Amino acid sequence: MSNSVPTTPESRERSSAESIMSYETSASSIALPPLQTRGPPDDVDRLTPLYEDDPQSFDLLEEPNEDGAKAFSMETRSEQMFSREHLQAIFKDTSLLLKFTTFLGTTRPASLPTLIYYLDALKATRAINYANAIAEALEPLDGLDFTNHPARPTVNSVLEEKAKAAFDVLVREDLPCFIAHTWIQTVSVSIRKRITGDLPPALREASEGLAEVFCLSDPSRPDNPIVFASEEFHRTTQYGVNYAIGRNCRFLQGPKTNRSSAARIRKAIEAGKEVNEVFLNYRRDGSPFMNLLMCAPLFDSRGKLRYFIGAQVDVSGLVKDCTDLEALQRIVDKEESSVDSNGLEVVKDEFQELSEMFNVAELDTVRKHGGRMHREQVEDDDTSSITHRPRLLLRDSGGMESTPVRMPSSKSGGRLSGVYKNYLLIRPAPSLRILFTSPSLRVPGILQSSFLSRIGGSPRVRESLAIALSDGSRGVTAKIRWLTTPISNSSEASDEGRSRWIHCTPLLGAGGRVGVWMVVLVDDEGESGRVRKFREAPPVPKEIRRLGGRNDYESNGPNVEGYGDELFGEVASVERDARRRGRIIPTSPTTPTSNGFASHMPFDANMRPGSSMSAQRAASPGYGSGWERRPNTGSAEGSIASFALT
Repeated sequence: MSNSVPTTPESRERSSAESIMSYETSASSIALPPLQTRGPPDDVDRLTPLYEDDPQSFDLLEEPNEDGAKAFSMETRSEQMFSREHLQAIFKDTSLLLKFTTFLGTTRPASLPTLIYYLDALKATRAINYANAIAEALEPLDGLDFTNHPARPTVNSVLEEKAKAAFDVLVREDLPCFIAHTWIQTVSVSIRKRITGDLPPALREASEGLAEVFCLSDPSRPDNPIVFASEEFHRTTQYGVNYAIGRNCRFLQGPKTNRSSAARIRKAIEAGKEVNEVFLNYRRDGSPFMNLLMCAPLFDSRGKLRYFIGAQVDVSGLVKDCTDLEALQRIVDKEESSVDSNGLEVVKDEFQELSEMFNVAELDTVRKHGGRMHREQVEDDDTSSITHRPRLLLRDSGGMESTPVRMPSSKSGGRLSGVYKNYLLIRPAPSLRILFTSPSLRVPGILQSSFLSRIGGSPRVRESLAIALSDGSRGVTAKIRWLTTPISNSSEASDEGRSRWIHCTPLLGAGGRVGVWMVVLVDDEGESGRVRKFREAPPVPKEIRRLGGRNDYESNGPNVEGYGDELFGEVASVERDARRRGRIIPTSPTTPTSNGFASHMPFDANMRPGSSMSAQRAASPGYGSGWERRPNTGSAEGSIASFALT
C-alpha cells in the first residue's frame, strides 16, 4: 500500500493526492429524523378484519392492498447501503465525494493511500479509453494502404483489476465506517435532546430507549462474554437476562450481517481499541434491525484493560428514510421510479471523464499550454496577454492562526463517539464509587472516588439522586452541577461546577440485579462555560476603617497603641493567612522603634506608602519584616485586595 504514495515531484504532480481536500462537516439534517421504526411497515398487509355482512362472502379479512409498490426489506436496503453501487454514486457527486475524502483524512488517514491509488489507477484507465477513442476515430485515407486497417484498442486488464481491487477495499473497509460516522452525528443530536427533555413529542415514540441500550463484556474471560446489560438491551434484542448474560454478542448476527463489520469489531477488541460500526442484527423473533454500535475499552488506574462498554442505537428508521445518505436515496428513488432515468443522465465522452480527474497542477498545465499547436502565430513578447496569471494574494502571517489537522491517536483511551464522549461507570448502591471514566472526565483521584461527592448544587439534589440510585428499578435523569474537585461534606451546598445533565442507566447481571451504572454526562446548552465562585474577602474592622486616612502613624502612635490586643490579634491572624497564600511580598527591611512600630527605609515609586492599616500589620505579632511592593495608586487608604481569595 505504501507504494501507491507518490514519491517524486513528477509523480506528485500527476497524482490525485493533490486534489484531495478536507473540510469539517456536520450532519446535514435540520429536522430530527425518527431513528427507529415502530409497528409493522406501511407497505405490509395489516390483516384488517372485514366487518361488512355479506351473505355471499365467506371472507373474514379485507383484500390486501395491491398497488404495485414493492414491500420494504431491511435486509435488501442493508445490502444496497454497503454495496459498490452506493460508493460509486458517492464518487459521481462532487460534494458527497468531498465529504467522504474529508472523513478519511480526519478519521481514517491510513486509508488515504488506498484512495489515491484507486484514483490514479482510474485516471490511467480513463486516459487509455480516451486514447482508444482517438484511435477509433481515425479514418482511412485514399492512396495510403496502411490507414485501411484500424488500430487495435489498447487494453490493460491488469490495471483495471488493480483499480477494482482498490475500490473493493474502500467499499468493504471505509464505506461502513463513513455511514457510522455520519449517523453518529445525527443520533447525538436526538440523544442530547432526549436527555434534556427537548425532543419533540412526535419523535419520542420513534426514539424510545435512546441512551439506554448498553452492555458490558469481560475480555479476560473466554470468548469475551456479556456480563452486564441494561434492561433496554434485553427489550430491543428480545433476549432475556438468562440467555444474554454469559454469551458473546455474536448471537445477534444473522445471514445478512456485514461480515467485514463483524471482523473489524473482533480485531478492535483483540487490540483493545474503540470501534464504531453500523451493521444488521437480528432479534430473537428473527426480525432484522440496523444497529449502530459504539464500543470502547475500560482501563483501571494502572492502565490495565478490564472491560468493554458497548452503546447500541437502533437506527432502522434512518435506514428506511436514507437519512443523510443522499447517494443511497438516489439509488432507491431510481429503483422505485417507473420512469427510466437512464435517458435523463448526461452522457460524458472519454475526454470529459478524464478531465474531471485532473488535479490542480494538471489543470494549470492545460491553461498554460493547452491548444498551443492550434493557435495562430503570436509574437514572443506578447506572452503576457495569453498566459493566465493568477491574482496575487498577500497575507499577514503574524495575524493568521493556523489550525493543525487533528489526527486520531494510535493509542486507545476508551473514548466513545458523539454524545457518549463523557461517561462514567459506577458501582451500585450503597458504594456508588466511580470505577471507569471517559478520557474527557478523567482527572487525578477520580477513580474509586464517591460519585455523589462530584455532584454540586443543593444537598437535596444529591439526596434524591442517592435514593434513586439505591432503588435501581429504573433509570435516572437529572440536571446537576458537575464538580472536578470532590466536596468533603455531602450535606453542604456548592454552587461551583459546570451545569450538566446526567443520564444514569442500570446494567443488570445474572439474576437481574444491578451490577453497574452507566452514567452519560451531557453539557447544558444554556450555560456556556464553567461557573467559578470566589470566597469573599474578610471584613475590615471598623477601627481600622476609621484610621484609613492617616499616613503618619508614627506621630499618632498613642492613638494606635490605644487599641487592645484583640484588634491586633485579629489583624495578625488575617495577615498570617494572607502571607501563607503568597499575597505578601517582602522587599526591603524595616527597623523597629521604641514604640514597637517599624521605621521604614526609603522607598521608590513602586512601593505603597505607609498607612494606618500597614501600621497595624507591622505592630502585630508574627509580621515579617519587609514592605509590600505594589503599584502606587496615589491613595493613602489601606488596600484589602491582598486578602481576596481566588
